[in-house]
Amino acid sequence: MAELDTAAVEALYRQERGYWRPWNAQLLARRPAFLQAYAHYAGYPARSGGLSERMVELVYVALDASASHLFASGLKLHMQKALACGASDEDLLDVLTLVCLQGAGATAAALDQVAQVYGLPPQADSTVDGQQPDLWARLQAMDPAYFGHLQALASTAENGQGLSAGERCLITIALHACFTASQPEALRAALQQARSLGVARDAVVQVIQMGAHLAVHGTALGITVLAELEAA
Repeated sequence: MAELDTAAVEALYRQERGYWRPWNAQLLARRPAFLQAYAHYAGYPARSGGLSERMVELVYVALDASASHLFASGLKLHMQKALACGASDEDLLDVLTLVCLQGAGATAAALDQVAQVYGLPPQADSTVDGQQPDLWARLQAMDPAYFGHLQALASTAENGQGLSAGERCLITIALHACFTASQPEALRAALQQARSLGVARDAVVQVIQMGAHLAVHGTALGITVLAELEAA
């Protein structure tokens, strides 16, 4: 197999991903074919679903800020890029409040398991009698007071001055779909909301695909540590 032109691989990566970091240089020196393939793999969803550059960067902000990831350097990079693409402070604050709500999906799913083992509280029987309520309705039946506090918190995100309702829904989908904190039933509820809001299927697919690239941060960490060990 012919050797790859590393300068061309670097140029491709910069074009597809919009940045270049020390770990990229380490991979370029050791596995240029991998870096080239990754550039296409991660770059494809960012430019293929019709979302604006602003919205693409806001999705990356949400994923990097997520409590299941907390990737500070990526968060700073994508915040800078979002602002450069026309995002406002209000947009970013809306994203960050939605990040806070990510944990509610896991909590609702866990309490749903409690209800399956212990049963619903007696006072909840009439609430769900004869129905097949969704995840959030079951949470409300399980603990109305807790659900009320969650609803109040969610309403502050919904009343933000930045993102549209459809954009907020796409951020929520990205958070619930990402492998770092996948919540299938919360995702389904968000997908149903997106459809009711008229959010395009391609946009939904795009934000879900974008989440997969976070796995490369493990590769980035590993190649950095390997280089440090070899230099010691």
